[in-house]
Amino acid sequence: MTYNILLIEDNIEMAENIASILELAKYNVTHAPNGKIGVDMAQRNPPDLILCDIMMPELDGYGVLHILNKDADTANIPFIFLTAKADKTDFRTGMNLGADDYITKPFDGVDLLKVIEMRLKKHEFMKTAFGNSAQDVSAFFSKTRELKDFQRLAENRPLRCFKKKDLIFMEGQTPSDLYFIEKGQVKTYKVNYDGKELITGIHREGEFLGFVPLLEDRAYNENAEVQEDSKITIIPKADFITLIYSSKDVARKFIKMLSNNIEEMENRLLDIAYQSVRQRVASALLKMNQRFSGINKDGLITIARKDISSIVGTATESLNRTLADFKDEGLIEISGEGLKLVDAGRLEKLLH
Repeated sequence: MTYNILLIEDNIEMAENIASILELAKYNVTHAPNGKIGVDMAQRNPPDLILCDIMMPELDGYGVLHILNKDADTANIPFIFLTAKADKTDFRTGMNLGADDYITKPFDGVDLLKVIEMRLKKHEFMKTAFGNSAQDVSAFFSKTRELKDFQRLAENRPLRCFKKKDLIFMEGQTPSDLYFIEKGQVKTYKVNYDGKELITGIHREGEFLGFVPLLEDRAYNENAEVQEDSKITIIPKADFITLIYSSKDVARKFIKMLSNNIEEMENRLLDIAYQSVRQRVASALLKMNQRFSGINKDGLITIARKDISSIVGTATESLNRTLADFKDEGLIEISGEGLKLVDAGRLEKLLH
């Protein structure tokens, strides 16, 4: 893949030297002679990475970064400052504005190429589309282990073993740790005044638990219970918060995960409000089948009936009747070990 780099530099000789180095490394380079032109070029044709001088007429590098960060189409482009100033104040100003890196002139060409290569590789990973399925989340965190920021998050953290039915945290407790599921399954749920349980999520290997209360600095609003023997890494709150504030890429990814969770919950509420029990059960089975298909090789959904009914928002008796109907219609198979979808296509048609 050939990457497009926008170089914003007012010193023509410096710009030519940098461009020649980048072109030798097979990058496509576009040059902007000042900040205003650079902003216009970035907005009209967003590049894969921006190299920008700080001290420029018309609009300096800080102004360029400020404007591009406000534009959704350019906010996520890797941005590297070039400057002849090595003052720590300038460095901190640039990083606080959201710069990804900072190179002090004069610099070695190899060092420049290494920084660019690392930033592009990191950006390619971070813009990879991951969903909420166990495979997606697991793939995300297996790839994050290649990044130094995430290596710091999981290094030398205590690993605890939990038994089935153990509570990891309870509603109302003040969070002090972030939990990462190395092995096993955990459900999160709320209980109403009548003691009825509403499951808010089923979580598997490769997923974090409890990061929303940590980010919002509030008590847990749900319970987390282990559904099968599990191994969970405990990450101290201070380490998590430090990483979130020090790594723009990490923060963006957690924000994306949070927005996905909100969207999923909104869709569930809409389903409960407007779909029939039959449609809600079909929808839940399809989602669970997709979520756990990469975990259970035989395709079995092994979640307990009462937990499925809590996800669907109906009584267990109604769930059992609907499952029996689905079995009679040849849509699913039921055994003592769990449920298995036989005709996902016909289940999907029930939703429309």
